[in-house]
Amino acid sequence: MACSPQGDAQDAKTPATDIDTTHLERMGFSIEQISPSSVDGLYEVITNEGLIYVADGGKKLVSGRIYDITGAQPENLSEQRLQAMRLNDLEQVKDSVIEFTAPDEEHVIWVFTDPTCGYCRQLHENRANYLAEGITIRYLGWPRTGLQGTAFNQLQQVWCAADPATAMTAVKQDQPVRSGACDDPVAEHFALGKKFGVRGTPAIVLESGRLLPGLLPPQKLLEEIEK
Repeated sequence: MACSPQGDAQDAKTPATDIDTTHLERMGFSIEQISPSSVDGLYEVITNEGLIYVADGGKKLVSGRIYDITGAQPENLSEQRLQAMRLNDLEQVKDSVIEFTAPDEEHVIWVFTDPTCGYCRQLHENRANYLAEGITIRYLGWPRTGLQGTAFNQLQQVWCAADPATAMTAVKQDQPVRSGACDDPVAEHFALGKKFGVRGTPAIVLESGRLLPGLLPPQKLLEEIEK
């Protein structure tokens, strides 16, 4: 046995509402939620950059993942929390996606897409096969170069078009898209992708909240969904 550091003992008694967020905010984090973690004295913090942990009343930042190692296989408790976070956040933006609905829907995936990305184009060109497998596709805009440049402008045009679904197909085939200005959700989608840990496109979020990077063919994607 060993003595716990004094800071940990104090922090274990600190209510989440009393955690000092000043230091995190100074570092540029926007705090959304604070709650006790499964480890005494450690608090999970949902931020605009995803999930982090703090201790010592908010004075110590802890980066990493928490695993429960008491079972036959390690259980990633942090990933479970991240999955729940993603699903909750996606529910908030479901009215701003561009959806291609499977006739006999069995599953729904959320895809962060960039019209200049070759793999995104392949997924879209092959969409009929995903839909045939009962997989509905919900697109969110995620320009890889950030909120500037060709991809960002194209995604704004797509979401502001009279028929965004048709515009999505057109732009991924290098066809012109007619649209005006509107209150598009691309910046919101981009921020959400960064929060989720998206690093490239396509990035797919499953019904479980699990994030899959890259393109998967329909059958392989179905296997991942049904794991």
